[in-house]
Amino acid sequence: MVDKRKIGKLDLEVTEIGLGTAPLGGWPIEVNEEVAFKTLETAWNKGIRYFDTAPLYGSGMAELRVGKYLQSKNRDDFVVSTKVGRLIVDTEESKAAQKFLGSPINKDSQFDFSYDGVMKSFEDSLERLKLDRVDILHLHDPDNHPDHFEEAKEGAIKAMIKLKAEGLVSALGCGLNQNEMLVEFAKMGCFDCFLLAGRYTLLDQTSLDELIPICEKNNISLILGGVFNSGILINPSPESYFDYTKLDSDWFTNLEDSLVRKPKLYESADYWLNKANKIKSVCDNFNTTLKKAAIQFPYFNDIVSSCVLGMNNPQQVNENITDYNNKLSDEFWKFLYDNELIDKKSKLK
Repeated sequence: MVDKRKIGKLDLEVTEIGLGTAPLGGWPIEVNEEVAFKTLETAWNKGIRYFDTAPLYGSGMAELRVGKYLQSKNRDDFVVSTKVGRLIVDTEESKAAQKFLGSPINKDSQFDFSYDGVMKSFEDSLERLKLDRVDILHLHDPDNHPDHFEEAKEGAIKAMIKLKAEGLVSALGCGLNQNEMLVEFAKMGCFDCFLLAGRYTLLDQTSLDELIPICEKNNISLILGGVFNSGILINPSPESYFDYTKLDSDWFTNLEDSLVRKPKLYESADYWLNKANKIKSVCDNFNTTLKKAAIQFPYFNDIVSSCVLGMNNPQQVNENITDYNNKLSDEFWKFLYDNELIDKKSKLK
């Protein structure tokens, strides 16, 4: 089964593995409803009780599938998180359907960090999820435009605080791929957790510099996405991806243009590939896989409550749970630590 950890100082626990449902919304491949339900059922049978979704994922399709599956379960037996910051709207030509394959061709998402936009988004999510409350509500990607940060502070966050005060939400969070903006949000004093993608992984522990210390100070838990850093921690090669960007000679420029985050000057495709391959070599020597190590690494730090893994079929669920349960040796972790392949500030006990 899967152990649980608390969110901040709240009376709310999540399983250490959560099911990320972007793949059930059709990213990066189409998943029919039958396979989606089998995936959800396998996750449930393996002990996963935390399900993370968002309106963006398939223009509401992931939320609909999660809601349809969970309606037969006892409400107190699972935790659901969804997100605000985008509204699903009717359209004649959906750009979203080109990314989330199999999603409605007459639906799309648009950014809206206003107070009213969040209230509308939350109401729509409850209807799709067939729920009367949500356990965790995340602010979703407020870094895609220079104005969104201030818009979120003036509108979205005030709405989120009101929803929590009314008992419609238990915990407030924010989902991002970068450390810097989350540091600023941590100072606001209203967040219980952050959904951080990619910055506290076996490969990249840059959140140890500023973000994790301020989260520890403010009792903010981390829910981790992107533990495989978009694929480089499964099979590192120039054909793999890091931060959703292919690791070719144009990686740095393409990442800057993508607005996922702003890369540091020392970063390059070769830098990350070399580091990943060094860690892979250690894994090979210890007769294990990079993927298994990537899944297990985060839990040494108590600030981490859960790792959300995107899974689109039962086989992936079974493999990930096996990798989670079959713990690696202390000698393996000590070797990585002693050879400075993980940050010296990392906790390994």
